[in-house]
Amino acid sequence: MAANATAFKGSGIATVGGEAPVEQCPQEKFCVEKDSPLCDSIMWKMLDNYYKQVAIEAWAHDYVPSFVTSNSRLCRSYAKIIINFLQDWFRRPEADPAKPVVILEIGGGHGRFTFLLLRALQRYQRHFASLGLPERPFLVVFSDVAEANVDFCSKHPALRAFVDMQWLDFAIFDGNKDREVHLVVRNEVLVNGAAPVVAICNYVLDSLLTDSWRITPGAAEHEFERALVSIYSPSEEKELDAPEIMLRMTLGWKWQGVDLEAACDPSSPANITYLQRDPTIKEVLLRYRKLNKQLSFVLPIGAFALFRNLSHIGGGRLFCLVGDKGYPTADEFVGPRDPHIAIHGSISFMLNLHAIRTFFECMGGFSHATPYRDTFQVTGLWLCGTEFEMGRSVTAFLEDVEDLAPDALINWQRAAQETAASGGGPASGIKSLISLLRYSAHDADVFLNFSSEFTSQCVHPYLNPRTEQDLLSDLEKAFANWYKLKKGEDVADASADLDPERTHPSTYVNLASCYKVEGNFEAGIKCCEKALQIDPNYAQARQMLRTLSMCKTPVRIALIGLGYWTQYEALPLLRRDTRMKIIAAFAFKQEEVSALVKRAELQEVELYSGPQGLTSLLERTDIQAVVVDVHMDLMMSLSKGAALLDVYKPYSDSLVWHAVENNRQEEAFVEAAAKVAALGRVTSVCFKCGTDTALKHKFSTAPYDIKHHLALDLLRCVTAVRQLTGLQLSSVSAAAKGDYAPCCSSGASSLEEGHAPKQEKVKSTRLRREYARLTGWLTLKNPAGQQSTLGSFVISHCVGDNLLTYQINCLKGTVKLTKTSSCWRVEVMGDKTSGSSNFAVQGIGHQNCHDAFAEELYEKLLSKEQEKEENKSEKGPGDPALVDISISGALEDSAIIEGILASIQNDGAPARFGSPVSEATETVSNIDKKSASLRNLSSHKSTTRV
Repeated sequence: MAANATAFKGSGIATVGGEAPVEQCPQEKFCVEKDSPLCDSIMWKMLDNYYKQVAIEAWAHDYVPSFVTSNSRLCRSYAKIIINFLQDWFRRPEADPAKPVVILEIGGGHGRFTFLLLRALQRYQRHFASLGLPERPFLVVFSDVAEANVDFCSKHPALRAFVDMQWLDFAIFDGNKDREVHLVVRNEVLVNGAAPVVAICNYVLDSLLTDSWRITPGAAEHEFERALVSIYSPSEEKELDAPEIMLRMTLGWKWQGVDLEAACDPSSPANITYLQRDPTIKEVLLRYRKLNKQLSFVLPIGAFALFRNLSHIGGGRLFCLVGDKGYPTADEFVGPRDPHIAIHGSISFMLNLHAIRTFFECMGGFSHATPYRDTFQVTGLWLCGTEFEMGRSVTAFLEDVEDLAPDALINWQRAAQETAASGGGPASGIKSLISLLRYSAHDADVFLNFSSEFTSQCVHPYLNPRTEQDLLSDLEKAFANWYKLKKGEDVADASADLDPERTHPSTYVNLASCYKVEGNFEAGIKCCEKALQIDPNYAQARQMLRTLSMCKTPVRIALIGLGYWTQYEALPLLRRDTRMKIIAAFAFKQEEVSALVKRAELQEVELYSGPQGLTSLLERTDIQAVVVDVHMDLMMSLSKGAALLDVYKPYSDSLVWHAVENNRQEEAFVEAAAKVAALGRVTSVCFKCGTDTALKHKFSTAPYDIKHHLALDLLRCVTAVRQLTGLQLSSVSAAAKGDYAPCCSSGASSLEEGHAPKQEKVKSTRLRREYARLTGWLTLKNPAGQQSTLGSFVISHCVGDNLLTYQINCLKGTVKLTKTSSCWRVEVMGDKTSGSSNFAVQGIGHQNCHDAFAEELYEKLLSKEQEKEENKSEKGPGDPALVDISISGALEDSAIIEGILASIQNDGAPARFGSPVSEATETVSNIDKKSASLRNLSSHKSTTRV
């Protein structure tokens, strides 16, 4: 980069484990970045993207270390020091009791520390007056760079009580960039105030902007040198700031000579921005030069800038508690070496705590720190008076943090776990475990880690009555310190195992679930009732009670039509669902229904076929719900479109018609549609769908060929696009290419005769060169306007190829949805006003849709039974048919798929609809059965749904 930059040789050995390796063969790797000053490196953008994308999941799945800085013991120590600091402050004459001290947590992450700190401070609340403190001496502010973290914590039920007490507020704050703190609840900005700021920085300063320096006193050319970093990846990277690069990157280092005076001069072309902005940093470097040793160290320039900003907010007064891994003395910098970068999902540096303490001293402050090197470091930094004036907080720090290392709890806990794992001993006895729990300040994680040991020893002779009463008090305190974060954690359930006389309702719900599997529904219902006696509002018990009630009296189902959807999507779910029972099945041919029932091993199912069979089935009064699935050709010939609802009307008073697919239910579509609406008018759309579904199932008869599968996939994509955009389909053009022979036989179906190209013999390989695909375009219209929107698509069929992507282009930006496995990734790329975002939404599968249908069906039937009971004395016409919204969707689907297949048959000729296809049909009474057309459906929405 610079002429005087020299290669740094280092050890010559690539580092391993949790450290970013040094690249040995850079010429063989893709260069992401070349010779950049460390503080200007693109890796900071990667880190920023990591925290914004992963957000709360980083801690919920232990990607980022958290327990060491988020345990009850550390929070109680911090609270004690802070209370003493408040006493130091409010006894000073300039202190205003009406101005609370702001306790600002930087990089709060998951919010557990915030919760436990507030719990620890709350212990002093009744003593505020006797301690000389005002009624509300502080305001805790949780802050984080990730908006998702702030949103998660602001909605967390454990923190809401403190918001109501006016003890807690929230802020989105980037320590590397922001100079203001905007409070979310109060909707105001923290300004230069009359009270000091207490800043809490746990595991955050090591991830702020960092630079690296080397000082060689008396060097012939340059005494001061600055590190330049190069980043390499084993393969080409399309997005150079993608956070996953951090997991596979290797590094190269060079050193560039620096003229310190020129670097601090604003007029010099060699100036370094942070040196010219803050002269104190130059003073720190000069103090290192005075040590007269060759030193290599990182310089936490992001932390320096943060302290300056916070000091300004506090009117020049700042007290900071820093908890981190780092170097407490300059002795550890001696010699030439490259910076150490730790990889743990994200990246971090060993914090230069010595430089931070030196920085505070240069500003006129003082500090104290943990006196041990090989431990988690806690450092107190005072910039608000002399040690004499801050005597209480200094003494509390020395007593609580300096005398006992902060990670003592972790080491004690680990020793007890190892003892328990090796067969037990005195360290895992009940008294020892209780002592550990109490020293941890009743930390819920500590209790969960030893819940099985507690359970096994809460019996005679290990536990006497007095110890039992003490333990009950300990359990209540541990439960009160439980901050729900990680999936699978349940302190209440673990506590119930120890205290059977005060069983938690979840225990009965778990028992009910076991009885459900055994088929003993009566016993399960009794367990749910017991759970509700303990907690009448326990949602899980109510849900399980409803499920068991359905299992006890299952909904009686009839199948009409045995097409693809019924055989391969609906039937597997219906068969194993004890909430429903199939009692009848209809197909147009007797042999079809008999073969399916035998193959599916359905018991006690009455079979029907032919027109008379359908009439006989619908005359049965014991059928409560019907699952309809017939091929669109047969549905059209039978029903003539919307008149289907009226054909079955004489027999449908006690029926619920149902046809549902998960492509109509995705939560990701709802969230993405809101983003699309915010970006203005839709200008164009495109989507790509790849699937190998057709080769997973074999069909014995036409017309189920690959073209039909591709047409069905296109139909589902169109449905999704309409949900995303709010537009209606106006026309579609689809052309088939590649090998689209029927998937069940070598012959062509009736739809292919005379049109299919001559099939060539292709060698059987996993991926075929000429795979079947549909390509084409479509137009969409806004129901309220005449302006058309153009779209394009590719629907492909290839073994091993499963992908689905939608891209919606709008006036102010683009929304892109990509489905991988069972998860949707939503990317919003907006302009400066709209902003950009990237988030994931769990996909909804057929099982989820089926469960939702079962719940709604049961609710509707239950409501209908209650209405009948209430109206027994009244005589009148029968109830109208209960029409599922998806039946209306199925009717318009028939129109769309007819148009798609017609376009395919005519080599991509566009199929145009008389009016945009709507999402609902008009009520049957307003439809002329003779003129009912699939292509002209009214936009009047149905008001009866399941």
